[in-house]
Amino acid sequence: MGKLQLWIAFLLTVHVTVSAQKNTKCIKGDCQTGYALASLLDGNGNDYGYQVGFYENGALNGLGNQTGTFGKFWGKYEKGKKNGFFSYESEGNMYAFGLFINDKKEGLHVLRSKAGYEFKDYREDAHISNSPLVSTGMAPCVMGNCENGKGVKIDGNDAVYSDWKNGKMNGMTMQFLLSGNKIIFSEFSEGIVNGIQMIWHFDGAREIMQIQNGSITGQYLMKNQNNKHEAAIYKDGQLLESL
Repeated sequence: MGKLQLWIAFLLTVHVTVSAQKNTKCIKGDCQTGYALASLLDGNGNDYGYQVGFYENGALNGLGNQTGTFGKFWGKYEKGKKNGFFSYESEGNMYAFGLFINDKKEGLHVLRSKAGYEFKDYREDAHISNSPLVSTGMAPCVMGNCENGKGVKIDGNDAVYSDWKNGKMNGMTMQFLLSGNKIIFSEFSEGIVNGIQMIWHFDGAREIMQIQNGSITGQYLMKNQNNKHEAAIYKDGQLLESL
């Protein structure tokens, strides 16, 4: 590489670094590697929210949460972009969940508004169709197919949506547990949690964790009801490190 090319590459690196620093203000950690918390700033330097989670090379990479005037998003990030299973609150929805790829909604998203549940299909963030579940009129499976397919089961005041397989919770699953004062969003594999699990407590606390074969293994984040953030690393359900 010639001197001119090296100089251009250096200028581009400086520009990217300055831009990143301009749009965030690091509050906890170094916002480069590991667990950190940062304020989000607009072009005028005004605070419009925050992001917290695990960083790599100056961007969220792993479990994270972004909260601000745009909504609240909990899930897995890659190089600063939403990539994976998310639970979120935005655009007037009380809560919602679904898959994001490269920061865009993809596939089926289940949304809860004051009017009820909506089942929307997305492709690269564009809403392309709806996939409402057919009411059965019979409990416990009140909507859809709760044996092999997408369906909703009820048990008293509790309800579970899943992509059932042989009668077991499978795929992206939501458990609305009035009996436990919480909503749990999980990735299941034939009745066992495998992947991301997010817990929204009715008192305002939030948790997100990585789970393998039903045990917490990997990253863990928590925001309590007083908006204080904590993080930890687990292995096979055992706490390895508090951050």
